Amino acid sequence: MLSHRLLSLLMGLLISVVWLSVPFARADEQAVKRIGVLDFLGGDHSLRHWGATAASLDAAFPQLSFELVALDIDGLDKALAENRLDFVITNPGNYAELEYRYHISRIATAQEDQPVASTLVTNKGYKDLADLVGKRLAVVTPEAFGGFQIIWAEMDKVDPSLSRRVEVVATGYPMQKAVNAVLSGDADAAVLRTCTLEYLQAEDPDRYGSLHGFGLVETDETDCVVSSPLFPNWPFAKTRKTDSELAKEVAVTLMSIKEGNLWTVPLDYQSVHAVLRRLEIGPYARTGLISLADFIEDYSEWLLLIACALIFWAIYSVRIENLVRRRTRALNETNEQLVLEIAERKRAEEADRMHRRELEHVARLSILGEMATSIAHELNQPLAAISNYAQGCAMRISTGRFTQDDMEVASNEIAQQAERAASVIRRIRAFVRNKESQKVTVGIAGLIADCAPVYEASAHRAGVAVEVTIAPGLPTIEADRIQLQQVILNLVQNAIDAMIDAPADQKRVRLNARRASGDAPGIVLSLRDFGHGMDEEGLGHFAEAFYTTKENGIGLGLALSRSIVEAHGGTMRAEAPSEGPGLVVILFLPTGDAP
Repeated sequence: MLSHRLLSLLMGLLISVVWLSVPFARADEQAVKRIGVLDFLGGDHSLRHWGATAASLDAAFPQLSFELVALDIDGLDKALAENRLDFVITNPGNYAELEYRYHISRIATAQEDQPVASTLVTNKGYKDLADLVGKRLAVVTPEAFGGFQIIWAEMDKVDPSLSRRVEVVATGYPMQKAVNAVLSGDADAAVLRTCTLEYLQAEDPDRYGSLHGFGLVETDETDCVVSSPLFPNWPFAKTRKTDSELAKEVAVTLMSIKEGNLWTVPLDYQSVHAVLRRLEIGPYARTGLISLADFIEDYSEWLLLIACALIFWAIYSVRIENLVRRRTRALNETNEQLVLEIAERKRAEEADRMHRRELEHVARLSILGEMATSIAHELNQPLAAISNYAQGCAMRISTGRFTQDDMEVASNEIAQQAERAASVIRRIRAFVRNKESQKVTVGIAGLIADCAPVYEASAHRAGVAVEVTIAPGLPTIEADRIQLQQVILNLVQNAIDAMIDAPADQKRVRLNARRASGDAPGIVLSLRDFGHGMDEEGLGHFAEAFYTTKENGIGLGLALSRSIVEAHGGTMRAEAPSEGPGLVVILFLPTGDAP
C-alpha cells in the first residue's frame, strides 16, 4: 500500500515538472527576435555590417535576444511567408515589394555614408548606357533594386527599347559574381550597388583594379562613383507578428544609437515607388485586363513592325496585282496571237497539203504520160482481140456457118477481153484520181500485183524483165494504197528509164519484199536495176526536190516518193550495189505493230 502511494506521488511530481517547464520553453522562444537582413555581399559582410544594430538592441532589451539572419531576396520572401521573422532590413525596392505582399511596416531608415544607387562597371572603354546595346550586362538578379532595377529605369528613360537590346546575365548573389563575370569575359559590364566597387578594390586591388565605372552622374552626397540618381537608404521594418509596443520601443532605441549603424525616422519612399511604377513591377505589376493605351505603349515597336509589314504587304500585293494584270493581258495578247498563228499555220498546212496532193497528182499523170504508149499497147491487145472475134462472127454469119457453140465461144472471149481492158482502165483511173489520202490495211503482195499491169507494158516495150520476189508470211501495213502504188510505179519507171542504153542481158529489174530484221517491225522493199547508176554526188542528192539526172525530168518524182514513204513512218534511201552496175533503192515501211 505504501509503495503504491509513493509511486503515485512520484508520478504527480513528474507531471508537475513537465507542465511547469512548457511556459519557460515558450518564454525562451519568444525572447529571441530574428532580424532578416538582405545579404548582397556574403553572409559575413552582412552580419558584420549590421552587428552594431543588433548589439545596441540587445543592450536596450536585456530580456530579449536579437538574432541577425542573412538571407537573399528569395530567402527573405520564404521566411516571411513562413512567419519566421520579427524584423527586416533590406533595400528600398525589395521593401516596397515585401510591404505589398506581407504588410511589413518600416519604423526607421538607415543613415549611412553609402547611398542607395547603382554603378555601371566595366573593364572596357564604354562611356554611357547606349554603349550597352548588343552587349552582355551582368546583374545579381533582376529583382535587385540597386543591382539592376535602378539602371533598368534609367535605360527606360533614355530609350524604352534599350533594355530589350541588352542581354542581361543573372549571376546570383553575392554581388562579386557580377564583376567576376566581367573579369572572366562572360559579360561586358556589370551593375553594382554604389560604393561596392570601391569596397572590392580596397579588399583586393590586384583583382578588381582594372574595373571602372561609366555612365556617371555628378553628386556631392558621396565620394563613390555613381551611375544613377540617389534613393532613400535601407529601412528597418517590423513584420505583422511583431507587437506594436515592442516595435515602438525598438524604433526609439534605433533613433538613440550614436555609434555604428545610425538610424533616422522613416523617409519618403515615393522616388522608389516611381521606379517600380515606371517598370511596372512589384506592387505595380499589371494584372487583369490591359488598356488599349498600355498595350500600344508596351508593344509600340512590335505594332510599328506589324504596321510596316502590312504596308509592305499592301504595296507588294498592289504591285503583284498590277503585275498579274499586265502579265494576264500580255498572256491574252500572246494567246490571241498564238491563235492567229495557229490558224495561219493551219491554213499554210492545208495549202501545203493541197499543193502536195496536186504535185502527187501531177507526178502520177507524169508517170502515166511516160507509160502512155505502153498502156495504149496494153489496151490495144484486148481491143484487137474483141475486133477479131466480132469480124469472125460476122463472116461466119454471112456464110451461114455460125453455130450456137461458135456464138457462145465468141461471146465469152469478147467478154474476157473487154474485162481485161476495163481492168486496165480502172487501175489507171484509180491511180490518176485526185482524192484525199486514206489509209487502209494493205498487203504488199496485192499492192505489187495491182501495179503490175501498169508497169509490165512499159517494161515489155523497153525489153526489160521485172523479177518480183515476195517472202511468204509478210505482215500487212496501214497505208494509202494509191500513194504506195505511185511510189512503186515511179521507182520501176525510173529503173526502166535508167536501162535504155544497157545491153539486153542486163535489162532486168529485181523487186524484192521481205520482213525487216532488227527491233523495228516492218517490211523492206528493195528495187535494183542494172543501168548506169549514180556517182557519189548523185547519191548525196538522191530524192532531193528538183534534182534529176534525166534530160527532160523535173526532179519531183523521187522527192514526192520519199515524202510519201516518210509520211507513212518509213524511210527511203539509195546505195550502189555490192557488185555490178546499177542502183539499189531500199524502202522501209513499218507494220501495224510498229510503235
